Amino acid sequence: MKISPLTVHCASLCLDVVNRESFEKLTIVDIQNWQDELYSYIENRVEIDECSDEKQHLFITAVRDEVLMLLMLSKENSCARDPYWILEKLQRKIALSTHLYIHNSDL
Repeated sequence: MKISPLTVHCASLCLDVVNRESFEKLTIVDIQNWQDELYSYIENRVEIDECSDEKQHLFITAVRDEVLMLLMLSKENSCARDPYWILEKLQRKIALSTHLYIHNSDL
């Protein structure tokens, strides 16, 4: 599996958050409240040439939602904190979202 730079950035973010001592004190609502911050974080790392703003927005939103989901799962299940599992889930989501939103001309 080829791992994209965006996957590495998002996985690093997830791992940084879940490995903080303060992570245990966070609630699901706290994590959900990071939507705008995560969107900006991902947007700053995405370089999509010749793509409409709408497609780029859909792509970034899909990736952001995957990061949020992984963080919320990590709250409930410490097995979801495995670096390889996080990398795999993110890479699959990014590959699928790239196919759906970036390379699909029907959108």
